[in-house]
Amino acid sequence: MPDSIKKELTRPYGFLFTNNDIFINFILEKKNNRLITVGDVVTSTLYDRNIIPFLSIIDGKTKRQIKVKTVNENVIKVKNEKSTIRFSVMKIIKNLLDKNERATILVDGEEDLLVIPVVIFGRNNDIIVYGQPNAGAVVIINNHFVKIRVKQILEKFYVKKC
Repeated sequence: MPDSIKKELTRPYGFLFTNNDIFINFILEKKNNRLITVGDVVTSTLYDRNIIPFLSIIDGKTKRQIKVKTVNENVIKVKNEKSTIRFSVMKIIKNLLDKNERATILVDGEEDLLVIPVVIFGRNNDIIVYGQPNAGAVVIINNHFVKIRVKQILEKFYVKKC
């Protein structure tokens, strides 16, 4: 990933929630939409309130040392290095979202950037939640315009053989 993108990705691409109660209430209001989480803290926060995402992507590591239990029976283990989005992981995300199949993706490596294929392959009106380090939870209500913006970011990535 080029350094120029790193700064661009530090800003939230949706609604930033710094208060968990307001965040949870917002999610509960959208309960008819598919909920997709990327990150251990946001996933754990929802699990603690008995809100089970349609798809969770976690790596089991956080700055806060939160241990996330998986509640989906379908756990898929993948490898994805830091600052990388593997094509193989993109394909798994696409297949799960296309097939409307609930799962937890457990990443050996880093999951942060996997919000990008989630947005690209997700449906309009999917609720996508990811953690914004030292800030809170970011909620994206997926739509055509967000997809275009995220595709523009992805086009700036380097392609290399892993």
